Amino acid sequence: KLEDPAERNGTSDLLLVDEGIEGDAERGEGDLLIEEADLLKIRLQFLYGDTVVSYEDERPRHIFAREKRIIQIIRDREAEEEAAAIFSELRVRRVKYEGWSVPDSRAVKWLFTHIPLFFEKGYTILGQDQLKRYRVRTGTPQIRVNLSSDLDWFDVQLDVQIEGIKVSLKELMKSIRTHSAIVKLIDNSLAQLPEDWHTKFSHLFHFSRHEESSIKVAHVHAVMLEHLFEDVPLETSDATFAEQVKRLADFEGIAEQPMPQGLQGILRPYQKAGYDWLFFLQRYRFGGCLADDMGLGKTIQALALLLYGKENGVQTPSLIVCPTSVVFNWEQEIAKFAPQLIAITHTGQNREREGEPFKGVDVVLTTYGVMLRDYPFLQQTTFHYVILDEAQKIKNPLSQTSGVVRLLHSDHRLALTGTPVENGTIELWSLFAFLNPGLLGSVHYFRKAFALQIEKYGDTQAAGLLQKMIFPFILRRTKENVAPELPPKMEQIFWCEQTPQQKELYERWRDFYRAKILKQIDEQGLDQSRMNVLEGLLRLRQIACHPNLVEVNGDGDSGKFDALIDLVEEIVQGGHKLLLFSQFVKMLDIIRPRLEASGIVYEYLDGSTKNRKERVQRFQNDASIKAFLISLKAGGAGLNLTAADYVIHYDPWWNPAVEQQASDRTHRIGQDKNVFIYKLITRGTVEEKILTLQERKAKLVKDLITVEGGILKMLGREEIEALFS
Repeated sequence: KLEDPAERNGTSDLLLVDEGIEGDAERGEGDLLIEEADLLKIRLQFLYGDTVVSYEDERPRHIFAREKRIIQIIRDREAEEEAAAIFSELRVRRVKYEGWSVPDSRAVKWLFTHIPLFFEKGYTILGQDQLKRYRVRTGTPQIRVNLSSDLDWFDVQLDVQIEGIKVSLKELMKSIRTHSAIVKLIDNSLAQLPEDWHTKFSHLFHFSRHEESSIKVAHVHAVMLEHLFEDVPLETSDATFAEQVKRLADFEGIAEQPMPQGLQGILRPYQKAGYDWLFFLQRYRFGGCLADDMGLGKTIQALALLLYGKENGVQTPSLIVCPTSVVFNWEQEIAKFAPQLIAITHTGQNREREGEPFKGVDVVLTTYGVMLRDYPFLQQTTFHYVILDEAQKIKNPLSQTSGVVRLLHSDHRLALTGTPVENGTIELWSLFAFLNPGLLGSVHYFRKAFALQIEKYGDTQAAGLLQKMIFPFILRRTKENVAPELPPKMEQIFWCEQTPQQKELYERWRDFYRAKILKQIDEQGLDQSRMNVLEGLLRLRQIACHPNLVEVNGDGDSGKFDALIDLVEEIVQGGHKLLLFSQFVKMLDIIRPRLEASGIVYEYLDGSTKNRKERVQRFQNDASIKAFLISLKAGGAGLNLTAADYVIHYDPWWNPAVEQQASDRTHRIGQDKNVFIYKLITRGTVEEKILTLQERKAKLVKDLITVEGGILKMLGREEIEALFS
């Protein structure tokens, strides 16, 4: 039965025609192909009752016979033109009597863009199923993820469908890798991938191994998997994945570990939590970065871990790589907290590089420089742990140091640093390429997918994913986090080594004064020799600080100076302020240009400074000023500098009360932060002997000695000889 034409007058259809390259086809009733190749043709038709009328037919009315009746269709050209007007906005070419055409290069994209628009406006789309090259599906992609687990990997099965038609893993990977928005389905139709799928699957495919129908993802990437598919139901036949995510994402299930019986000290609660975390990483063979603020005891946490291993049967040595300036500090910390650990230093020109020098040893201490030179020898040992102290030394992924350290063999890896990132996101890649190779992919991929996106474009999604990926493997507590567990003030000796050039100069001056003074004492007595003793002690103390204090136009180097710069940079990069005291104004003059070269803004005060109050106020109130260099005698009293929470004494004073008074510039009423105080002492010099004298004669020093010359009245010939030995 024919309907009244008025009831469906102007109902419009699109006829999609795939202009293939099979050859010419004569145009006839119902033909879909015409002569022109490599074009998508669009024809507009209107339905009057059940009669289809082409827009290209210019007749105003149609008259025909049907079932012994004469049918007349009067066309509504105004309505038809209104329906056709949409094409003027769609960048298509009008071909009279043939409709509209889209070139091959734009056809698929045109369909994905405009078919939803036609549906929205009420058009019926005809001919899609007959298309070959341009057959598209515009439905929403559906994804199911099935996970199973083996020892080291998660097996990931992806089921991606669009309008019920599957996408093969091979085609999905091809589209992602070529950055194509279009994917081919198994029936050769085409579909458009959601924009966020490119990032999602790019990460997934990069961080996995691929098989024909599934991919394998390492357990270390469990949190990444969970993040990428947080809006997709994950089907899994076992609980391994959920357990792994819970452990890594929330640190849940980290059991408390027994402490080593021989540890000489008690861990604070946050240190015990760090110790337990290190065991958690060890159990699952993950590397980790302990990134606590400077002064919070990273060393003792690591030593407790090594000591527990020794007490429970570990016989393999661990290698600790650190800057030259802190080798002796490690020796001292081992002797203090874990004396049962047998430790040797693999440094110096006489170090052994043949045989089995590490046999029977628990800890091998070496420097980054020695490691670079000796890595072929060090590679011969599979260590229990390789521990990098001041791990920011490997921040440059292209440096020889970062490359060589990844070649060392060990069961476990650990990094210690208060500043895991100093200048850029790429430094994280270098750190984790050592700790957990593969965690962050290749350096090229990381730079493109994370570093560039975060630093140049402020991509919060990339930053969020990166944070989740590294979160389980980096533990950082700041002073503010653990303040309730800390005493108000903590003091520490920071041991420094002389450079070879510095040591040679020191020994030459020491031998000169030793011979001169002892001869004078024997010939003229102690009282007549005290001025030379004072002069000799001053020269040796200056050399221990920096050879340029005694050498005119000197260009010498100083182990203590190098250690100081490392220390200051770490404090500043951790977001803190510091006071730096020295008795020698000339020493402060040596320090100042080095801080300026490092971009560290500072204030300065010595005895000649006039505007003391203004300088103090600037330091207290200006967040950009990170350091205050102060002559000990000029700034030891009368200043309120509570903005600082670190104090460094570059050189020791005979009377520790004077140092104490200087430290109290920051540790006083109004200070709401814990204060860390470091005393830099050059090992094997008169500075170390002064420290010993302070301890031996503590009461007399405290009560009586306020000037350098005063201590000489307490010393006999043997003690003076010891100072110059």
